Parts: sequence; C-alpha cells; structure tokens
Amino acid sequence: MYKIFLYFFIVTFMYSQTISFEEVLSDTLNNNSDLKNSKLDIDISSLNIDEVNALNYGKLNFESQVNRTNHAGYVFNSKLSSREATFKDFGFAQMGEPMNTQPTDLNYPEARTNINNKLTYDIALFTGFKISTQKDIKKLEKKIHTLKLIMNKRELSFEVFKAYNGAVVAKEYIKALNEAIKTVNNIVKSSSIFYKEGLITSIDVKQAKAYKFELLANLANAKKRFNFAISYLRFLSSNNNITDVNNIKDIKLKLYDKNELLQQALSKKDSIKASTLYKDIMKKNVDVAKADYYPTLYSHLEYGYNDNRYNFSNDKDYYNAVIGLKYTLFDNTREIKVQKNKINYLKAKINHEKQINYIKMQIDNSIDDLNTKIAILSAKISSFNLAKKIFEQANKMYKNHLISMTDLLKQKSDFEVAQAELLNAKYQRYVAEAKVAKIINLDFLDLKD
Repeated sequence: MYKIFLYFFIVTFMYSQTISFEEVLSDTLNNNSDLKNSKLDIDISSLNIDEVNALNYGKLNFESQVNRTNHAGYVFNSKLSSREATFKDFGFAQMGEPMNTQPTDLNYPEARTNINNKLTYDIALFTGFKISTQKDIKKLEKKIHTLKLIMNKRELSFEVFKAYNGAVVAKEYIKALNEAIKTVNNIVKSSSIFYKEGLITSIDVKQAKAYKFELLANLANAKKRFNFAISYLRFLSSNNNITDVNNIKDIKLKLYDKNELLQQALSKKDSIKASTLYKDIMKKNVDVAKADYYPTLYSHLEYGYNDNRYNFSNDKDYYNAVIGLKYTLFDNTREIKVQKNKINYLKAKINHEKQINYIKMQIDNSIDDLNTKIAILSAKISSFNLAKKIFEQANKMYKNHLISMTDLLKQKSDFEVAQAELLNAKYQRYVAEAKVAKIINLDFLDLKD
C-alpha cells in the first residue's frame, strides 16, 4: 500500500508548480482564450482588407448551363444563338397563307436542348471612391482590433496581478495564523500548569482552548481564500499545475504628479487611440454615403459557346463586351444616408471627448486612492507594531499573574486583527499602484519591484 501512496506523492510533486508573477503572467498572455479570440479578430480584419482589395481585380466566372424546352421563344433564341436559325423556323413554309396565319414552325417548335458554356468577367471601373474609402475603413478597423488586443492584455495583467498578490497575502496570513496557533498552544500549556498549581481557575484554560479553536476557524478561511486565488490563476493562465506562489509582486511608479500622469495617459492610453480611430471611421462613412452622388462605371465581358450539344468549334462561339455608365438623377435616400452618417460622426466626436474626461477622472481618483492607501498602510504598520508590543507586555504580565487570561487573550486578538489589517493594507496599496500603472498604459512585464 505504501508504494501506491509513494507513487501518488511522486506524481503530485512532479506536476506541482510554485510560480512567480512573471511566469504566470507570461502563461496568461500566451494561453488565455480571450486573447486568442482577439488575435483571430485581427486575422479577420486582415482578410476584410484583402476582400475589399479583391474588388479592384473584378470577378471571373465560368458557367455551364444545360436546358431543354419547347418554349417558342427559348427554342428560337437557342437556334439563333447557335447560328442554326432557318427561314423555316420563321414560318416561311406558310408564306402563301393569309397574314393572320400563326406559323406552326415558329409557334410550336420541337423541344430542343441548349448548352451554353461561357466565361464572364465583371469589374467596377469607378464607384465614386467607395472601394478606396471602404479599404481605408477596414485598415482603421484592423488598428482598433490590434489596440483591443493590447487593452485585453493590460486588463488581464491587472487581473493576474490582483490574483497573484492575493494568493501571496493569503499565504502570508496562513503562515501568521500557524505562528499564532503555536503561541496559543504555549499559552494553553502554561495555563494548564498554573491551573495544576492552583494559581488560576479552569476557566482560564478553557478560554485559551476556545481562542485556539477560533484561530483554527480563521486558518480554514485563509486557506479557502488562498485556494480561490490559486484556482483563479489557473483559470487565467490555463496552467493547471500551479499549486503555490513566490514572493509578492510590487511595482514602483516614477510619477505621482497628476498633470504628468494625465499627459502620459492621454498620449499613450489605448482607449483614447481607439476612440480617435473610431471617430475617423465615422468620418469615412460620410464619404461612403456621398459616393452615391457620383456616377458609376462598370464593365462586363463574356465569351462562350452555344449549341444543342457540347461543341467548342469556332462557328459556335460568341463574345459580348459591355461598358456601362449609371448615374442616379434623383434618390432622396442618399441625402438621408449622408445626414445619418454625419450624426454618427458627431456622436463619435462627443464620445471621444467623454473618453478624455473619463481618463481625467480615473487619474484623479486613482492617485487619491493610492495616496489614501499609502497613508492607511503607514498607520497600520504603526498599529501592528504597537499591538505586538502590547501583547508581548501582556504576556509577561499574565505570567506574573498581574492580568487575567481574558485580558491576555483580548490583547492577542487585537494583535491578530492588527496583523490581518496590515496584510490587507499592503495588498490594497499594491493594487492601487497597479491600477495607476494600468491607466497610464504601463506594461506589467516591464515594471520592476
């Protein structure tokens, strides 16, 4: 049996992975499903550009059509198309009859098979600049999809940062709770000795044991939070071997001045760039609508063979070359389309300004939030150090029977609370700084501790 346990232990050990922030972020950027879909959107955008380009080369078709009919018009046309029509087909056999005679050969022909094989080539020669404008729009759309991929990477990096540091903080809290449990075990032991010596009552021993159970409950909750964070990291990175995390990932920004951060955000923020591109697309759509006011020029070329059988001889071939011009003299829907696209362009300009104001608000709030979190962290550090000293002093006083077990455990509880709040304050400060980094478009892989 022990070999089986040994086997599972070795397998578990082989596939478990303690990961750093850089490693889990790299896995996420390489494996995340949303990013893969974003890359495919860029591929589709490239094909959309190729599709519009292809319109400049026209369309070449081969068509083979076989039909059999006794329809007088079709039969006559097929004979004429095959250069087989005779005077008899016109009804000349009944020329001696009155003028109101309906020629039998013309109106009641025998059923005929017609086979038409042809090549056709159609191309738009001038579309009022509609194709070239559409090509510009597709290029702008590709740039937007590229920016969306970068934005998704940035958002995922922030999510990984929060989950990773959340796991590290939970791990540190678990470690602190285990230390606390050891301390409380010593208190339980010492209180048991005091009780046996008749120095304290049994209530003190029971209070110490009850407090230990409270710490065990806190430990279970901390392990649950750690497991949740690890599970989220596995989901983001598609790496199911992650079982533990390394040290905390901290970042240090070089800028804290709001105006400098705002200028950096406005010049680098991908959402601003995307908003500008979207505005350009709306302007191009106005040009596309105006293209309907121009005449269009097109060409149709056709070469084929027509007979009642498959026949590719020269006397059965034909050609047809067409150049067409189309100009719409009146269509009131054109102006409506132009006006609608102008309104959409105006909306895009308004949304662009709104996006800039939103960035300004984000910078203001994130810097204020970061400064608040820094101040809270400083206060929590002082509070923790003070709580630690108070507990150490209370522990000595309890051993000298100067305070009760209730007072000792209260100080111990205050110390544990201060420790948990300190860890949370550290985590909140890390996240607040990372949020500023995300707003000003910094790459998380390039940020140093």
